[in-house]
Amino acid sequence: MFIFPYNRDNSAQGDPWVVMALIFVNTCLLLLTSFAGSQQTLFLKYGFVPSHPHLSTAITSMFLHVGFWHLFGNMWFLWMFGCQVEKAFGRWLFCFVYLFCGLGGSFLHYLLNSTSSIPSVGASGAISGIAGCFFVLFPRANFDLIFYFGWATLKTVHTHTHVAVGAWILEQTLLGLLSLRFQSFSVAFWLTSADSGSVYWRECCSC
Repeated sequence: MFIFPYNRDNSAQGDPWVVMALIFVNTCLLLLTSFAGSQQTLFLKYGFVPSHPHLSTAITSMFLHVGFWHLFGNMWFLWMFGCQVEKAFGRWLFCFVYLFCGLGGSFLHYLLNSTSSIPSVGASGAISGIAGCFFVLFPRANFDLIFYFGWATLKTVHTHTHVAVGAWILEQTLLGLLSLRFQSFSVAFWLTSADSGSVYWRECCSC
């Protein structure tokens, strides 16, 4: 079962160009990496490796995703939370906050896994930071929590920001624990196995 928060107050009015550009760039890079050959090689080169930390890979890792569902989930939350935060901050400050939160996620991952040689990829650190900003700026925004089982809609609950963000954190925690238990490769939460099982990817999440 999955929970999707839908921001009923969200609007593309005012042209959230940075959010749209991030979605476009991340999507293009996923398409390029899908047709570029071995993802293992690309992730080892451009993913963030705690045992060999570099500022450049901390940045490039934010724009790489393991597959479609990994990308879709991150970009969905970016759109739900990011549009209004960009309007509130302005484009340049939003860019700075997004990159700062992404780097903060990589730094936290480094502190907790400094000897790991496993490359980390994904935008979760940056998007979690944007969700935190949304929580502070718009605590009473109207949300629908849509509960899915597979493709079937089970229930829709009308709520507000604090419940939506809390449900997202809970869902990410549960799915991360499940990925550790079943070694799922479909979505990278904390640990997923690669094609041969010889390489693993971690996606850091910070709030």
